[in-house]
Amino acid sequence: MRRAPVALAVGALLAALVASRDLGAHGSEARYVQRVPVRFANIANVYGLSYTELGLQANRIPVALETIAGRSCVTGTTIGIDVDDRYAFDIDERVTLKVTYAVGKTRPFVVYWDKSDGEGLGRSNPVEVSQSGAAFGDAVVQLDRARFAGQGSLGIDIALGTRDGLAVCGLEVVRSNETAAPASQGTIRLEVRGRGGDLVPARVGLYDASGRLPLPSSGAVMVHRFADDVRRVWVSRRGLWPSEGRQAFYVNGTYEAKVPAGRYSVVATKGFEYRAFQTTAEVKAGRTTTVVANLARYADLPSSGWYSSDGHIHVQRMKVDDQDVWMQVAAEDVHIGNLVQMGNIAGTHFAQPAWGKAGRYEKSGHSVVSGQEDPRTVQHGHTLHHNLNEPIHLWPDRYFMYQDVFEQSHRQGGLSGYAHQAELFNGRRGLAVDAPFGLVDFIEILQNGMLPTEQWYGYLNMGFKMWPDAGSDFPYMDLPGVVRNYVHLDGPFDIDAWFAAFRKGRVFVSNGPFVTLKVDDHEMGDEFRVKAGASVRITATARLNPDFGPLDRLELVVSGDVVQTVAGSGDRAELERDLRIDRGVWIAVRAYGPGTEPRNLRVAHSAPIFVTVDDTGFVKTEALPELVARQRKLLAEMATSRVDPMGDLEPWETKELLIEQYDRQRAALASRIEEADRRYAAMLTRDSRAQARAEVTVMLSLAAAALAATRGRKRQRRDR
Repeated sequence: MRRAPVALAVGALLAALVASRDLGAHGSEARYVQRVPVRFANIANVYGLSYTELGLQANRIPVALETIAGRSCVTGTTIGIDVDDRYAFDIDERVTLKVTYAVGKTRPFVVYWDKSDGEGLGRSNPVEVSQSGAAFGDAVVQLDRARFAGQGSLGIDIALGTRDGLAVCGLEVVRSNETAAPASQGTIRLEVRGRGGDLVPARVGLYDASGRLPLPSSGAVMVHRFADDVRRVWVSRRGLWPSEGRQAFYVNGTYEAKVPAGRYSVVATKGFEYRAFQTTAEVKAGRTTTVVANLARYADLPSSGWYSSDGHIHVQRMKVDDQDVWMQVAAEDVHIGNLVQMGNIAGTHFAQPAWGKAGRYEKSGHSVVSGQEDPRTVQHGHTLHHNLNEPIHLWPDRYFMYQDVFEQSHRQGGLSGYAHQAELFNGRRGLAVDAPFGLVDFIEILQNGMLPTEQWYGYLNMGFKMWPDAGSDFPYMDLPGVVRNYVHLDGPFDIDAWFAAFRKGRVFVSNGPFVTLKVDDHEMGDEFRVKAGASVRITATARLNPDFGPLDRLELVVSGDVVQTVAGSGDRAELERDLRIDRGVWIAVRAYGPGTEPRNLRVAHSAPIFVTVDDTGFVKTEALPELVARQRKLLAEMATSRVDPMGDLEPWETKELLIEQYDRQRAALASRIEEADRRYAAMLTRDSRAQARAEVTVMLSLAAAALAATRGRKRQRRDR
């Protein structure tokens, strides 16, 4: 058998070679992109795509060109359409789209388009189609306020999507020519200033009376979105943005552009700790209007030692000091942007130019560093690894041996965990295998507006220390900084100190609220011992920037159970109480802002503080049998399951290798699964002994208390 370190080293070399292929406008193409050789009037290009960036969910089914009843038809589930710029570019009018489809091979589909309103994304109702009769049918869709300025992937303007398949045999785009004649122009100049009047990077919106964002000028920051370079970005409802207009761009302190004369709404933000800036400005023809956006702090977490990070950003840097990447991270006021190289069994994407200290770039207290999301499979989940000195990419014949990467990461001084709440892509299975070996440092529990706690709480209650992590997963989910980790440092900001503090659990995750927690004099991540029956003092606070809305509540969580809830009062809540400790527990807090939609929560969660009684740990004994049974069931499921290659995010690259290698590696996986199962079974035996010791300790404590009380009563009688 090839030794793991050799496989890792050669795998890293292979990854570097693979990463250099298929370069797009910016780096290798992590999306499925297939240009289809068909010609339609006023259409420049037709593509099969996995990501359209026009609001359509991810697609993994490739397109094909088929001849149906003598006509060339594009078949698939997602089709992107690039309208010829010479026919329509940056318009604002109703457009008629006529789709000729093959009957019997097309199911109801939805049309998405680049739109001129504040949202910037248009979406039709499902388009009904015929299922019998003539060979072809026509569907006509009205695209309201079409813009066609290349907002989608590869500059597409329209996307057609369905889960059930479609066959497009003809396309016709017809303008209404209602776009108003260009108005006379003026110039708007924007300055964004922070504390002390310094120019600072920020996210900016500029909207005319109809809610339309003028296309950003070359003064806006270039954003690397997959292999596209764009200036216009879409802000989800999960981000801090006090405008109905969801189109925005980034600036590095100043911005200037020629725009049609008129009145504009101006918005600027810089993460959670600043109040949003809003004003209106009148731009007159032939004149320059200057707007100064003075950003006021709501909170200053660095002044009390808290510094933020986004643990999951996919951006390829061409050089370490890529200013565009740094400006996007700094504009969101993220102190450490973890730029994660993404791997699969076939290779890597979003490559980083250097690793360790050589791969870091820091300026003005904001930095970008190299990390990786690799290995990633649909069978065992996706993993994240921070603070690496070099990338770790396994050869295909070891790719399912996740432990090789975790162990090598730890030898490098890295931190390793599971992405996507260990939920997506069967992450529960991988976590169940790796956790009992002590390899998992964290779980990315906050992402995409969701914070599921069942798995994380379960592992804590089994006695595992795992810290919470948060990542935006840009460009797949949210803009950088929409979710983040805050880590507490004892001294000034330093990247090494930040990762060391994260390793200790000095962390809370948030997409809005700020929380603090102390148990006696101990902070997040600490473990300390008390005697049975002792009381500890708990103090906690929560705050929420009013631009998000009012703080709803602060909750105290003890070993997974909410034991106290404090309603928010405006932007804050405070909690102070004593708690009697009769057995080992973990204590944490979580805070919620407005809204109850499970996929769009405004929430924060602290790392736990562990309180043990003598040497009994913090296992939740009464829950342990069920928790262990749950993990052993996942192990059994993993041992017998077949790989689902089309569930992988890049099946066009990985399908054949996944099928071939999973079968070849099953024996080695079975051995690992069996050992994990034995370790879970042993936990029950250890806990029964620990429980017996704890019961004796409690009995002795109660007996001592009873004896003391008896002696006290005797002294009182003698005194009388």
